[in-house]
Amino acid sequence: MMPAKISIIVPIYNVDTYLKNALISLQQQTYRDIKVIMVNDGSIDHSVEIAQQFLQDSRFILVSQENQGLSAARNTGLKYVDSEYVYFFDSDDQIAPNLIETALAVFNKNRIDLISFESELVKHQEEFLLPFELTNLDIINREELLMRLLSKRVMMTAWSYITRTRILLDNNILFPVGKKFEDENTAAKIFSSISKAAVLTGKNGPYFYLQDRQGSIMTEAHNHASLSQLDDRRYIFKDEYLFLKQQNSLPVNYLNDWYFNKLLTTYNMYRNLLIDDNNRSYFRTYKNEILAFQRENHIKLTMQMRKRLLKMKYPLITKLRNYL
Repeated sequence: MMPAKISIIVPIYNVDTYLKNALISLQQQTYRDIKVIMVNDGSIDHSVEIAQQFLQDSRFILVSQENQGLSAARNTGLKYVDSEYVYFFDSDDQIAPNLIETALAVFNKNRIDLISFESELVKHQEEFLLPFELTNLDIINREELLMRLLSKRVMMTAWSYITRTRILLDNNILFPVGKKFEDENTAAKIFSSISKAAVLTGKNGPYFYLQDRQGSIMTEAHNHASLSQLDDRRYIFKDEYLFLKQQNSLPVNYLNDWYFNKLLTTYNMYRNLLIDDNNRSYFRTYKNEILAFQRENHIKLTMQMRKRLLKMKYPLITKLRNYL
């Protein structure tokens, strides 16, 4: 059997309420030459039984492992990829029926390594999905793609882009195991390894993101902030910053400003959520690291930076000002 043109990796963990519709949206793709690699990451609900129903379709395979987390499941799926393109799909979402066909047509007509596309927030899954209507195709180089990533003008989530498999394999790119928010630094490494990319915009998805699903990583992250979660964020964007700096992918001043803003924003957000008598020393150390970075890199403060810096240095004053 010849390798499929594209492999779709689907990590699965306790999503039995949503999995069937998600997999149907893959099964009903108008482009038929796909390989769907379902990776069961130790589910304890009925997800495995649902996934097994799709094994009647020869394009679907199922791999099971003990629970190791989303990153490990994606990395396991990569071991089974033998196609030219690879796509990471979340098992509680859906894609437009012609997304893969549209993306591969763009790949075939343009000398690009990656395609980025938009998502549409939905409150529930749909049984019938309209085709994606492509209205604009933007071909950009690596530097522009990275600048859009850091400024959040393209998404960093693994399900928001399709790339050539060799980009990951040739550069030994894997998702960091045991860390939340792992999409961000992985996207930076993938995007930094391409020559050109296409950004698709249009109507109807093409990705339908199920908003605020209970139990999802992002929902849990928003609702249950913790110091360990903050540590993961700090690790991820520091790794991203150091990697891009080492690669000379972007101007150093641009990277320094971006990283300084990340430090300030994350500090202020988590301090407001978590500060108490038990962790004041943690935030004091974090604040000193931010101020040291500012001095060492001679950050020229914008008005927005000044506001965030004042909020960090004088949280009670800024809180009182907001109250008044």
